Amino acid sequence: MIAVLFIALGILALAFVAVWVAEVRRNPDTPDAGTPNAERVAVGFFANFFDALGIGSFATTTTYFRFRKLVRDELIPGTLNVGHCLPTITQAFIGIAVIEVDLLTLVLMIAAAVAGSWFGAGVVARMPRRAIQIGMGVALLLAAVFMFAKVMQFMPSGDLTVKAGGTSLRAEAALTAAEVEQLKPGVTLELVNAGREWCKVKDPKTNAEGYVQTVAVEGVVLGVRGWLLALALVGSFFLGSIMPLGIGYYAPCMVLVAVLGMNPRAAFPIMMGACAFLMPVASIEFVRKKRYSLRAAAGLAMGGVFGSALALLVVKSLPLYWVMWLVTVVIIYTGISLLRTAAHEKKVGAPVA
Repeated sequence: MIAVLFIALGILALAFVAVWVAEVRRNPDTPDAGTPNAERVAVGFFANFFDALGIGSFATTTTYFRFRKLVRDELIPGTLNVGHCLPTITQAFIGIAVIEVDLLTLVLMIAAAVAGSWFGAGVVARMPRRAIQIGMGVALLLAAVFMFAKVMQFMPSGDLTVKAGGTSLRAEAALTAAEVEQLKPGVTLELVNAGREWCKVKDPKTNAEGYVQTVAVEGVVLGVRGWLLALALVGSFFLGSIMPLGIGYYAPCMVLVAVLGMNPRAAFPIMMGACAFLMPVASIEFVRKKRYSLRAAAGLAMGGVFGSALALLVVKSLPLYWVMWLVTVVIIYTGISLLRTAAHEKKVGAPVA
């Protein structure tokens, strides 16, 4: 199934590049035609480095473009979509390849987000924009409070257990498969399913210790089933449906993954995969209508691919504790940004629907 996902992403990327090149050759009057300079490439690198960490790239890029007057305001939306398209696809390829997540959960949540976006483009886009911004901003900040409490261990986590042969095994510490390989403990207990991370477990009756590979333990859950999977799909569909309103998918997806009890790292391939399937469609429309800056978009694409790759290697190597801190910071940043945007639109009299 993962091969099919990669093939689909590859076809989408090639189709986007083919259309982009063909349209540029057909329309020499595309705004700001020319070779991007080092500044534009650097913007792409740093914006997509932070984007791959979950911070987002649109707001940071817009701020810099306006500060330096590199792109006319009316061309900024198209430039962002076209320029960040290939880096987002790169994020999806690398994220899915290097960050472990249950494949069924990944594919179905991506599909739900794409379906929600198509639905939202025609239906949800007519809903009050500011109301949704305020609601999502408050919800994200509340979620950040709980994430902070969990990271700081203010909230009791309880005993984490898995089942093996009818025996309850207490999970004492989360370890990656690589760490287990280094320890070479001589596994005495085994429970293998869809997961890719390991937990140290102890049999309370015999005190026998061992390491199990599981998706059933809080903190290392890499996939969900049953009613939790249904909740994941409903949530992903909803988050996809509000994307046409300018509500980003990344931070809310991190919250959804946390609510499901999954490993925070699992959010990265899910959210990047969803956006990678959505962005090329919107980007092609901007290219065909010549509503973007060619030099700036090309610079974003060139630098963004490398920035995305570097950031994902950082995420993969971070211990789980620091990943949870990263997710908490991203959620706070996004929540505040949504509330500030809603306040600004009210002040300038922007339409609320």
